[in-house]
Amino acid sequence: MKNLLISCVATAALAGCGTSAVIKEVKDKPVQELDLKASSNSKPIQLSKVVVKLKRGEHIGALQGGLLCVPQADLQWKGGRLNIDSDEFTEAFKEELEKYSFKTVGDGNALFEDPSSWKSEILVAGLVKDLKSNVCFPLAGFGNFSSSKGEAFIKVEWQIYSKLDRSVVHTVTTEGAFKSTETQEGGIDPIVLNAFAQSARNLLADEKFRSIVVRGGETVKQTTFKTVDGIVITPGKSKAFDARTEDWIDGVVTVFAGRGHGSGFAIGENLLLTNHHVVGDSNKVVVKMGSGFEVKGEVIAHNSGLDVAVVRLDASLPKHFRLQRSLPAVGTDVYALGSPVSDQLRASLTRGVVSGIRNEVGKTLIQSDVNVLKGSSGGPLLNKDGEAIGITVSGLMVNGAAQGINFFIPIKDALDSMGVK
Repeated sequence: MKNLLISCVATAALAGCGTSAVIKEVKDKPVQELDLKASSNSKPIQLSKVVVKLKRGEHIGALQGGLLCVPQADLQWKGGRLNIDSDEFTEAFKEELEKYSFKTVGDGNALFEDPSSWKSEILVAGLVKDLKSNVCFPLAGFGNFSSSKGEAFIKVEWQIYSKLDRSVVHTVTTEGAFKSTETQEGGIDPIVLNAFAQSARNLLADEKFRSIVVRGGETVKQTTFKTVDGIVITPGKSKAFDARTEDWIDGVVTVFAGRGHGSGFAIGENLLLTNHHVVGDSNKVVVKMGSGFEVKGEVIAHNSGLDVAVVRLDASLPKHFRLQRSLPAVGTDVYALGSPVSDQLRASLTRGVVSGIRNEVGKTLIQSDVNVLKGSSGGPLLNKDGEAIGITVSGLMVNGAAQGINFFIPIKDALDSMGVK
């Protein structure tokens, strides 16, 4: 295993200069058969990374040699806090989850950003807080440092991140141990990886983890909020846009909340639709019109699960977009409006077609090749008649480049999730 420093703390003339570590025995926690069957319907899981947090030079065990496995040198941790990118950890994690039919994504052989990672709904990261290992090389006297046997213990703090909630939704610590009495090839690596694998198995036995990753299980953190019941969209004195694309820019705004910005669009005299992740936890936002005029707005409804929100402005809007509640046909010409990358590019208009209707993360999404970028979130997807059919929510990026695969929340689903009529 990389990042281990082998060093003798006594003179070369003294045999047995290494100090063996005490390796704790760890048993597999029972995983209910019913849960294993349910795991076949799990959300796609990806191991994000494994981080080792040990002090530089920390003693973790002994290097042993000879047929009697006499300690010869100490094993010390070399790197302090290091990110371990080893594909072996990822493969060990995937193998354990796939044994029990959990779905995993991520290509450990991808040289650049892995396109399959967009499918992941749950990210798992491991923080190694304790590691002990005693490794014996019986044939070390003959220069053979490949054939080994030994034991290892590992303690891992797992953090479970939900893309839906955009936060860590669960933290749990598990342990793993492994002991081999027969020599095997590979040196230290297989011994430590087998201990890590047991720690991963014990993660599966955690009831909270299973409830998060299995579809139909626990809803993690979805929230629905309304200031009043029965929010009704009324046009008031505001007029609806028609098919003239040059007029549409007046119905799209830039929304500022926290340190970032997103987009939004008028759906009534003083109401805007946008994404929940654009407004975040803010009750108040600043909205910049296409003319550059800024007004204040109040978030009066949101649904974090579907990622939608309604903002009421302290101003009246002269025009608004009509709402089309039915799904568009594949191949339909569509237009997207928003403020990509920078507020200076607000009300940018792009054109594309509907590429498909998808079901991801338990919700319906409209897929289109229309060009959207960061900052376009919350903007409208429009048909040729100027009717809003969707809300921009996400797009596939590889190495920072848009791939023409973008997703939009259907208008009907957005309004129904917040009880807006």
